[in-house]
Amino acid sequence: MIFLIVLLCGVFSSLGIYFESANHIERDEKFSSMAFTRQLDDELQKYSSYASAIASLMQSTREQITPEHFAHFTQGLSAPSSIGFYFAQYVPNNKRTEYESSQKNILGNDFTIHPEGDRKEYLPIALGYPDKLSYGSDILSPLHKYLGAVKASRSSLTYTLSEPMIVSFPGWAESAFSDTLVIRLPVYLPVGLRAGKMTDPSGFHGIVGVYFRVGTLLNSSGALNSQDLLYRIADVTSKGDPVWFSSSANVAETTWNDDEYNTDYLSFAGRQWRIDTLYSADARPNVSWGYVISPFVFFMVLACILAFYTRKLSLIYHSALAAATQRLEVDELTGLLSRYRVQQVLDELMADCQKEDKWLATLVLDLDHFKTINDAFGHEVGDKLLAKVAQRLTASLPNEAIIGYLGGDAFLAIVTEDDAQDTVKLKELVKEVILQISQSYFVDSRTLNIGCSIGVALAPDFGADAVTLIKNADMAVYQAKNSGRATYHFYDGEMGKKLVRNVRIESRLRHALANEEIELHFQPKVDIVTERCVGMEALLRWNDEELGAVSPAEFIPLAEQTGIILPLGEWVIEQALRHIVEWQEQGICVPPIAINCSAAQLKRVDFLPKLLDLLDRYKVDPGLLEIEVTESILIEDAEGCAELLRQISRLGIKLAIDDFGTGYSSLSYLKDLPFDYIKIDQVFIRDIIEDHNHAALTHAIIVLSHNLNLKVIAEGITNIDQLIMLQEFGCDIGQGYFFSKALGANSMGTDPMILALNQQDSL
Repeated sequence: MIFLIVLLCGVFSSLGIYFESANHIERDEKFSSMAFTRQLDDELQKYSSYASAIASLMQSTREQITPEHFAHFTQGLSAPSSIGFYFAQYVPNNKRTEYESSQKNILGNDFTIHPEGDRKEYLPIALGYPDKLSYGSDILSPLHKYLGAVKASRSSLTYTLSEPMIVSFPGWAESAFSDTLVIRLPVYLPVGLRAGKMTDPSGFHGIVGVYFRVGTLLNSSGALNSQDLLYRIADVTSKGDPVWFSSSANVAETTWNDDEYNTDYLSFAGRQWRIDTLYSADARPNVSWGYVISPFVFFMVLACILAFYTRKLSLIYHSALAAATQRLEVDELTGLLSRYRVQQVLDELMADCQKEDKWLATLVLDLDHFKTINDAFGHEVGDKLLAKVAQRLTASLPNEAIIGYLGGDAFLAIVTEDDAQDTVKLKELVKEVILQISQSYFVDSRTLNIGCSIGVALAPDFGADAVTLIKNADMAVYQAKNSGRATYHFYDGEMGKKLVRNVRIESRLRHALANEEIELHFQPKVDIVTERCVGMEALLRWNDEELGAVSPAEFIPLAEQTGIILPLGEWVIEQALRHIVEWQEQGICVPPIAINCSAAQLKRVDFLPKLLDLLDRYKVDPGLLEIEVTESILIEDAEGCAELLRQISRLGIKLAIDDFGTGYSSLSYLKDLPFDYIKIDQVFIRDIIEDHNHAALTHAIIVLSHNLNLKVIAEGITNIDQLIMLQEFGCDIGQGYFFSKALGANSMGTDPMILALNQQDSL
């Protein structure tokens, strides 16, 4: 088989070389054909330049040009001697006598416009070189054989090429077939040069003609000098049998009956020529058979050598394949089944469980803080720890359990049971596994401690295939880690629905932000004593066309997890400043606007420069801004955050701690940082009437804040009883539905509280 394959390679290589050589010869012939066509085109362009030069002469001089002057000028064009030139002068009927008298003085008394006859206008030949033309011959006469071509040239405003004609100009040998061509170019004089010249109303002064034979064209282009390239050309503009001009009269007509010649077309001055070319029999290159056969010989020898070693290589291959299969199915580090193999086994077990009406549990075990050990002691220690975890996991699970290594710090175990409803035994097993894995390990003279979290997914309820079941168990282990680690969690259907919705919310949120489908609403903040609006808080509102109204409590945490909070936060600040400018232009007295900034925003080194840039761009007083931050940023980066808040405070921007009382509530923040407000979380305000503990904590926060010269904002006020109690406690500012819901930007000019604020300011 190897011998035949290699031998076929030799055959294909030889065939490829043969066809490539043949194609190369064909390309050379096509290139020669195109080069020949370009030579003819270049020569015709050169002849046209002669006509253009003579036309420029006629347009540029005010004096009458004599035959001697014309001959001297045309001789200076360095044209081939077999090319002739003429200029036919336009003469209106009323100028005929004058023109003939003028020409008799130059050319002799026998000059006359002929043929005779009274016509509206004439176009007699006035100048020519060589000086052997019939002067006075009217090419605009109805008797002129090519009157139609002359008229077409007159109205063309550019070059025209005649069809091949049977005509012999003076000094030429007689020709029995159409081989003479004329390039005509009309001469139009500009308005400034028409005085004293004979022109028609459009400025037409005459026609320049360049006449030559096809043989002259071929000779000047070098075609006649080629002995290797056979050619024939013909004017194919008109229908009918063309007249062919061949490279040699000895070329048999049968030469052009096959399809081996190349055909190109040349379009010039309104005429189209067909050009056929091919190499002569002696000059045509042939394929080198020695070059073609050599690859076949080489591959034949190579096939013999390879066939000799085929069996030996086959044995080596099968040995290596067996080793690779072993490594593919069993993880070398832990000795457990690989991810690939354990998925195969899981699919097989799920099919068996469905037939035997058993249930199957998939356990995904993820080590807690394994990265810390890797970073602290290196990957070598981490690998040894994974091997010991694998041993302990194998000892902790039943003998019939299937155990695999998923990679990283994740393991998978498969357990089957007869009773699908009895999960108590499974929970006890999971707890025991967590307990055993969390015991100390002795690795390289070090005692290491590590915990684990376990996610459990049951089949067939929560997965019909291995991929789905492992994915759901992954979700469950993620939930276990969020629950504090070192615990377990069973997957349920709601978890999957929530994940799907979260993914959808993330996608739609990016779309909404890009298309500005999110709105900024503003909820008034009211002085509790005077009930006057003293500020507003900017709040996000999102009504998606697919998801409907989505609460900020749902999409803001997702935005923080996915990083969307960064562009979203920048958008909120810019929109708030833009609304401030719009309201001020409407004559509305704008109170300070409070903006919530996430920890991710404040950690960015460019937060303050971007804030300064926006303030400068919109020309907004920093005193009209308030920034609310949560206590989490103060805990994560207290030193860096403290410096940033001090810089913001120096700008005149007010600062507030949001949701105070639900976090760590460290008093050092209130003492050391430049906060202006404390916002008591609405959790306390909601139950302030019914819960005496909430009331006592709220009162204590207000008293403490006042002693530190901080104002207190209570959010979530919904009824008069809450308001009265907060007034008794001495709270400064209130916010909630009792006063007003969050308003759209367009409602600011009609809201009673904002109107009242503007009336008070005007007083």
